[in-house]
Amino acid sequence: MIDIRPASLSDINRILEIEIQSFNSDAFSKRQFISLLRNNNVFFLVSETNQLISGYIILMKRKKSRKLRIYSIAVDPSYRRSNIGNELIKKAFLVAMKNNLRFLSLEVNQQNKSAINFYIKHGFSIVKEIPNYYRDGEHGYRMIRDLY
Repeated sequence: MIDIRPASLSDINRILEIEIQSFNSDAFSKRQFISLLRNNNVFFLVSETNQLISGYIILMKRKKSRKLRIYSIAVDPSYRRSNIGNELIKKAFLVAMKNNLRFLSLEVNQQNKSAINFYIKHGFSIVKEIPNYYRDGEHGYRMIRDLY
C-alpha cells in the first residue's frame, strides 16, 4: 500500500538518499530540501511503502499564476515500476485542482526518454526546448498539462 503525506524535517535524510540515487550533478542538497520544506508556496509530499519513504514530489505554486510546477519528483530505484510515480502524479493533479490551478508544468532532461514517456502517458506535452538547462550542459524540455 502506498501512502502519500506531507514531508517533514525528519524525512530529509531519506529524501536525500533517493535524490542522490536518482540525480547526478543536479541533485539537491540537504539545505535546499530544508528550504523547500519551509517554503509556504511549496507542497512537499512523500510516498511511503510499508512505512519506508519510497519517493517524493515537490510542487511549487507562484503567486498570481494558474500553474503548479513539478519542481522535482523521484522514486527510490528499488521501488520503480511499482506505481509510486503514478500515485505521486495523481496527487499533483489533485493538489492543483484543489488550489484552482489550471496547468501542471515541469522540466525534464531531453536524454531521459523514460521520464518523457511517463509524462506523455500522463497527458503532458512538450512546449519548449531549453538549451543548456542542466549543470552538465544537457538540454531540457518544458512540458505542460492542461487540467481542464
